[in-house]
Amino acid sequence: MTYKSKAPLPPLNALKAFEVAARHLNLTKAAAELFVTPAAVSRHIKVLEEYLDVTLFIRGNQGLELTEVALHCYPKLSQGFSTLADAVAEIRQRTNRRQLTVGMAPSFASKWFIPRMNQFTEMFPDIDLRILASSDYLESYKGAKHGRDGTDVSIRFGKGNYPDCDATKLFDVGVKPLCSPTLLNGEFPLNNPDNLRHYTLIHDDTLHGGQQDWDSWLSAAGVTEVDTTRGSRFNHVSLALEAAVAGHGVVLTIDQLASKDIDDGRLIAPFDLELPLDYSYHLVMDKHKHGHNIETTETFVEWIMGEAGH
Repeated sequence: MTYKSKAPLPPLNALKAFEVAARHLNLTKAAAELFVTPAAVSRHIKVLEEYLDVTLFIRGNQGLELTEVALHCYPKLSQGFSTLADAVAEIRQRTNRRQLTVGMAPSFASKWFIPRMNQFTEMFPDIDLRILASSDYLESYKGAKHGRDGTDVSIRFGKGNYPDCDATKLFDVGVKPLCSPTLLNGEFPLNNPDNLRHYTLIHDDTLHGGQQDWDSWLSAAGVTEVDTTRGSRFNHVSLALEAAVAGHGVVLTIDQLASKDIDDGRLIAPFDLELPLDYSYHLVMDKHKHGHNIETTETFVEWIMGEAGH
């Protein structure tokens, strides 16, 4: 018997744009996931609304909200795309290649993971990594989500309390001052924290919980004559570290994220004092997906735990 659908499907791109936008309730985040512009996402949604002759979103001052009809159909559509993704993954597996989807914050991806990624691909050439980088993996980030996110495993920065997930601590972190080696031999060598008054303070204002600032570090070091209101501020740790590498000042940040720069001699820690953070990096897996891609996930977990020193 030949199957006939009840009605022709709308354009697949329009359906996917709706599914992603409905999941994020934010056109900018949806566009980032789809690698298009927010305007392109909006056009796809408009095409779908015109095709179905319905309104899918209410656009207000607080962002996007789903209409009643959108709320009703979104779960089934999301499940459909998930089933489609599983089918594609099965095809990949049947061609003797494995795919692993890993979520992490952009800062962790660029400064800690990518410098080590080549070691993984050399050891396991049959595993294709798909990296999802998002600030959602910083626990106190406003949009953070700790449920099902489409990953096989994620590296999250927080306290380890993730409902319906298994979490294993990857490593603890702390902050300390870092600078270019060129700053050590100037008129005011950094052999004493008091000399920080002569240098530009670089502030890493990345949004995350348990953050320690210059005031906290200087207080712990017993220094009182440094004006912490001055200096350069960056909302992304990668930019703060690049400024320090370029010799623009001294940055207070998570030194584990600067491990590659430290190993290569671009940054040094002029002082031993490190302030621990309440938050740590954790490997997180959805309890509901333990039967999915488990062998490949375990391979990755064993490798990255070794890289973290376990």
